[in-house]
Amino acid sequence: MNFSVCGFNHKSANLHDREIFQLPRAQLTNAVSQYKALFSVEEIAVVATCNRVEFYRVINRKSNHYEELIQFYRERGIEDPSILRDICYCRQGTTAARQLFRVASGLDSLVLGEEQILHQVKEAYSAACAVGGPGKILHKVFHLAFQVAKKIHSETGIASGPRSIPGAAMQLLATKMNGAVPAKALVIGVNNMTEILLENLTRRGIPTILANRTLYHAQKMAGGYGAEPASLEGIDKLLPQVDVVFTVASADEYIIHPEHLQNISRRKRPLYIVDIAVPRNVNPKTSEIQGVKLLDLQDLKRHLDVTADSRNKDIPRAEEMIEEQVGYFSLWRSKTTRQDKLLKVKQVLNQTRIEELEKFKSSFRKGDYKALEAFSNSIMRELLRLAPYLLDENDFTLENDH
Repeated sequence: MNFSVCGFNHKSANLHDREIFQLPRAQLTNAVSQYKALFSVEEIAVVATCNRVEFYRVINRKSNHYEELIQFYRERGIEDPSILRDICYCRQGTTAARQLFRVASGLDSLVLGEEQILHQVKEAYSAACAVGGPGKILHKVFHLAFQVAKKIHSETGIASGPRSIPGAAMQLLATKMNGAVPAKALVIGVNNMTEILLENLTRRGIPTILANRTLYHAQKMAGGYGAEPASLEGIDKLLPQVDVVFTVASADEYIIHPEHLQNISRRKRPLYIVDIAVPRNVNPKTSEIQGVKLLDLQDLKRHLDVTADSRNKDIPRAEEMIEEQVGYFSLWRSKTTRQDKLLKVKQVLNQTRIEELEKFKSSFRKGDYKALEAFSNSIMRELLRLAPYLLDENDFTLENDH
């Protein structure tokens, strides 16, 4: 069985390319089902976050993972997904396991030590389980990822400071505003990132409007944070009321366009818009409007690269924990592979024994045949005692040719 991962992230692909191939987390179950229907896979799970999409799979055949991804996205309506050859990475075996462990632990995140990503990986695993995507190998590697992520977060300082993209976005905004506190904020979209933003804004005493396409969802979340719920239908009237906008909505099209901001240039104070959604919620052309300061994930990445903090000193210890878990996974794979081979040996020997006995059954009296059957069982048991030693010295595949 071949275990591998193929995908892209914020290091291998720019924001525009990530937007094209992004899989909404609500569609992960469908994506797993579609992949299973298109290709012959033993196991499959898809991890999708704001800054990555990764396909973890187990197969028992030769294949080109890049070409399969291209076909997968073409089936999903992407006209020319060939750029995936340039932006994707593929990793095999223990290297694939290491990738999942680093992702779940936040070591491979845009925000170092991001805790939200572990929740997203768990969501991806649950979505795959809902349609029978994982098997023995993926069940094991995902649970090992959850274990090592929890250990790293509790035993190192990796998760200190901004622990999420929304938290880092708040930090970026404070830098751009030179420490000034916004008089009022607008958050667009309702999801896990919304909660983090509302917690930060409430803690800073900043009055906030929470807008969503479905007003009920905005009302439900806003109540817990003292925010004002609103519908996106009134976006034109909401924008002039605030100093800063955070967008985190899951949407296929832009929510904010230049025409929504025509009146902003007339006021004296600027409007900061922090777009941390993938795909983006804000038309990039809005940055051309006087008085509008548009920031997105590319700006956040540059900010984090410049302000790498003391958490970096804990990276070596976290990497050691990752390697320990990779070693454990490798030993487990070796053990289970050996067990699978021994089971195959037993099955082949027993099937051969039964077939050979059947050939000569008519040549023996009933009593003699029973004795011969018992004798053949005894020989098979002795041969099975030798099988582990043979497997230790030889790497071969047993097939029943009879």
